[in-house]
Amino acid sequence: MLIGANLFPVVAGVYYWFPKMTGRMMSERIGKWSFWLMFIGFNVGFFPMHIAGILGMPRRVYTYYEGMDLDTVNMVETIGAYVFAIGVLVFIVNVILSARHGPRGGSNPWNGATLEWLTPSPPPPYNFEVIPIVATRDPLWEEPLDDIRGGNGDPSRTLTTGRETLTTSVMHARPVGILHMAEDSIWPLLLALSLTILCYSSLLNVTIVSIIAGIAALLSIGGWFWPEPSAAREGSMS
Repeated sequence: MLIGANLFPVVAGVYYWFPKMTGRMMSERIGKWSFWLMFIGFNVGFFPMHIAGILGMPRRVYTYYEGMDLDTVNMVETIGAYVFAIGVLVFIVNVILSARHGPRGGSNPWNGATLEWLTPSPPPPYNFEVIPIVATRDPLWEEPLDDIRGGNGDPSRTLTTGRETLTTSVMHARPVGILHMAEDSIWPLLLALSLTILCYSSLLNVTIVSIIAGIAALLSIGGWFWPEPSAAREGSMS
C-alpha cells in the first residue's frame, strides 16, 4: 500500500517537476526502463504475498516451516523485490545524470497550467517580481499571461519592502492592499518557553510559577503583535 499509493506518485512528481527544480529534463529512455522495472518488480514482489497468506503464512514473519508449500512463492517475491530495487537504482542514476547532462527544459516543457510554470527554471528566490493574480483553476491556459504577471510591473503589486503579502477581499479574493508581515523576532521563542513552563508548572501544581509563566506568555504575545515603527504601507489597490 505504501509503495503503490505513496512512492510511485512521488517518483512521478520528481519526473514532472525535475525541469522546474534543475532547469534540465530527465532522460525519457532511462525513465521508461526505471518505470517498467519498478512496476514489474512491485507486482511480482507483492502479489504473491496474497497467495502465501492464503496458504497460511502469517504477516511480518521472515521465515516459515518446511512442507508448507511456501518456498516457490517466497522465492518469486524475493526476485520481484530485487527487480524493484534495480528499478529504484535506475531512477536514482537518471536523476544524477540528468542533473548534470540533461537537455535544457525551458520554463514550461509540459505546457503546464499552474503558476510554477510561469517562472524561469530553476525559479529565482523570489519567484515573481509582481504577485500574480489568477481567477481560474488553470490560469496559464485560460487567462492572458500579461494579466497574471501584472502587465509591465504593477507597482501596487510589487512587494519590495521587507516581508509583505497581499491582502484580499473575503468573498472574491481580490487584492485590496499590502500587509506588512512580522520580521525576525525573539518574541515567538519567548512565547514558546513561557507556554512550556506554564504547562509543566500546571501539571506539577506550582501555582506561582504558572501565574508568572502565564503573564510572560501574554507579554510575549503582545510584543509579537506590537506594530513596528517602520511598518510598511497598507494602501488600497485599483
